[in-house]
Amino acid sequence: GITYLKGDWTNRDPNITALLKDYGRNGIPLYIVFADGNSDKGKILPQILTKETVLQAISQATSPAISVSPR
Repeated sequence: GITYLKGDWTNRDPNITALLKDYGRNGIPLYIVFADGNSDKGKILPQILTKETVLQAISQATSPAISVSPR
């Protein structure tokens, strides 16, 4: 249930430039994990990734949201 996308900014693609701007960045790398079914805003990961960081982000993004009911 994971989709991996990679953008190539070698030629300064305007779509990638716009995405960087949306996330307050002016360069790469930019790693983003989007929650399952949510393509609006994703969670930015650190520029230096570890296996644990990536696995935790994927786990959080694919876990069902927990709703809390008032008592």
